[in-house]
Amino acid sequence: MDKKKIAEIMFEGERAKIALEDSLFDIGVPFEELGFDDYDCSLELFDVDDEYRLSVEAQKLIYDAGFIKVYMNHKNKWETHYTFLSAPFKEVEGWRVSYPSKRGKEEKGIWVEKIVDGWPKDWLETGYVIVKS
Repeated sequence: MDKKKIAEIMFEGERAKIALEDSLFDIGVPFEELGFDDYDCSLELFDVDDEYRLSVEAQKLIYDAGFIKVYMNHKNKWETHYTFLSAPFKEVEGWRVSYPSKRGKEEKGIWVEKIVDGWPKDWLETGYVIVKS
């Protein structure tokens, strides 16, 4: 039996990425670039319209592709994070965050759109996290 060459595996991966990009574009997900990280099984979408949120259809497509997390990097320096923890698929609400490192040198505090479950409450008291809506 022939063993696959590394080149074949790399080409298959690139074709899979293109197929996912095409599927996302076909259902109207607005982004400029797609990336991923194997350490947390995440998909990353770059230059997404500021107010865009993933539809149930887009979430299901990404979930069915095998990703556990989605990070949408918006043009306005905010991110929307989604985490799929249940099987079978269940729609999740994304939460928004803006990190000082993306906003500029003088910026302070991590901004969130609303309180994020699981983050220490003292972060709000110290100004480490700021709720901005």
